[in-house]
Amino acid sequence: MKLYKKKFKYFKNNTFLDKLFNSFLMIILINWFFQGVRGMQYKELIFRIVIEFSLIIFFYKIIKINLLFSIAISHTIFWIFFCQFWLILRYFPFYTNNLHRMNVTCNKIIQKIQNFQYLNEAVIIGSLSKEKVISNVNSDLDLRIFFPKKIKSFFVINLYLNYLRLYSFLVKFPLDIYSYDNFDVLKKISKKDKILVVKDKEKKLMKFLKLNENKF
Repeated sequence: MKLYKKKFKYFKNNTFLDKLFNSFLMIILINWFFQGVRGMQYKELIFRIVIEFSLIIFFYKIIKINLLFSIAISHTIFWIFFCQFWLILRYFPFYTNNLHRMNVTCNKIIQKIQNFQYLNEAVIIGSLSKEKVISNVNSDLDLRIFFPKKIKSFFVINLYLNYLRLYSFLVKFPLDIYSYDNFDVLKKISKKDKILVVKDKEKKLMKFLKLNENKF
């Protein structure tokens, strides 16, 4: 199977740096360190920092593990179970998946999103927003959900977000999911990417997209 390759706009194709940064070990190292935090907005990022810091304290103070090991163990736990594990495994030369099972899982995740009563809006971006079906085992589901403007939603949506990440890990599904603070971030999405609305309970999202259609 053809190896999934990441495009770096700063490196010319097939140069030493391009090959270095597309090596599996380098991709693993970078992803383990950053764990997608660059794509997180304020509410999701704060929750992640607090939870991981709490886990570090647990290992360090209660389990009595060396501080550096506590940090490494905690960070690795989040990387495996609550990050983008199967997304990154696509860069592995021997990665494979079951296309039919991927489509079944994709539909299940969308169904979960649509049935979750505390979530009002969700969109799909990327190739799946156009094709509406996974046609390649190297594909993923780029899903974006949004925090409702309620205090308890900070906890409920963050917990649900991490539940979906854990679920995708357990069923070997490449899920790229983030929760945004508001709709404005959608203006930054490339015009090449279509935005597919999969949930809009209060019709606010469609109204926003219509008002800003010239920016998409």
